[in-house]
Amino acid sequence: MFLTCKQVSNKLAEVDYEKLSPFRKATLKFHVAICPVCGRYNSMVMKFQDISRNFRKKEEEYLESDEPDAPHLSDNSRIELQEKLNQASR
Repeated sequence: MFLTCKQVSNKLAEVDYEKLSPFRKATLKFHVAICPVCGRYNSMVMKFQDISRNFRKKEEEYLESDEPDAPHLSDNSRIELQEKLNQASR
C-alpha cells in the first residue's frame, strides 16, 4: 500500500522513524524519495530526527563517562550555579 503525503507527515510527527517496523520505515523512505510534494520537507524531518537522536546519544555518553575530558561540573561550580538560580528565582 502506498502512503499518502498526509500519512507520511503524520507518522513522522508522531514517532522517530527509526522506531518503526522495517516495512513501515521502508514505505516512508520510499515515499519521501519519490514524492515531489512532501519529499523535501519530510526528508528534512527525517534528517532532523537523525541529528536529534545522535545528539541525545552523544549527550548520554558524555554524562555517563568518567573520563577527565568529559564535560562535568565540579562540585563548587554546581553549588555556585544552584546559588545563582536560587537568587534569580527570588
